Amino acid sequence: MEHPTHEILSAKPAMSRQRAIGLGLVGLLHVVFIYALATGLAQKIMINVPHELKAQVIAPQEKPNEATKPPPPTMVVPKDSIAPPEIKVETTQQQAIQQPMAPAAPSSAPSTRANGITSTHTTPPYPPDAKDKGHQGTVTLHITISAQGEVTNATVTKSSGFPELDQEAVSWVTAHWKYKPAVENGTAVASASDAQVVFDLKNANG
Repeated sequence: MEHPTHEILSAKPAMSRQRAIGLGLVGLLHVVFIYALATGLAQKIMINVPHELKAQVIAPQEKPNEATKPPPPTMVVPKDSIAPPEIKVETTQQQAIQQPMAPAAPSSAPSTRANGITSTHTTPPYPPDAKDKGHQGTVTLHITISAQGEVTNATVTKSSGFPELDQEAVSWVTAHWKYKPAVENGTAVASASDAQVVFDLKNANG
């Protein structure tokens, strides 16, 4: 069964011009408000966004190796620097001990060697056996002289070639020869000297 169609129900009333303008203004205001709201919120978000924080990791510093530690600087004292004076306090007793002794004054007397007394330096008598055999020669002696000028020892350093002549020279010189002793710093001292005893048949007695 079909329902009847009424023109009154199906007909839509036409929108008036004022209503359209009003709706357009309302829509425009909504757009403006939404734009303004979006723009302000965006600016606020941009303003309130905190700056980006950058973190930098610093590596821990390594301790210098003891072996590679540079040597301490050497202090150089200028050449023209003056060292402070050394102050030393000494007592009278210390000064007396530390005071150097004055060197002994050299003796005015010169040193001399032993000199033979000519009157005592006689030739020994010719040994009879040597004279009979015709032995002759020169005996060289090394003589030790005491501080009193006495001959304390005599040794043969060069033989005459005949033992009897050598022995006679030693015995005679030791018993009869005298010397002026050697002197050092004004004091008589022992010394040594060399001497020769000549045995010549021309000078032999009888």
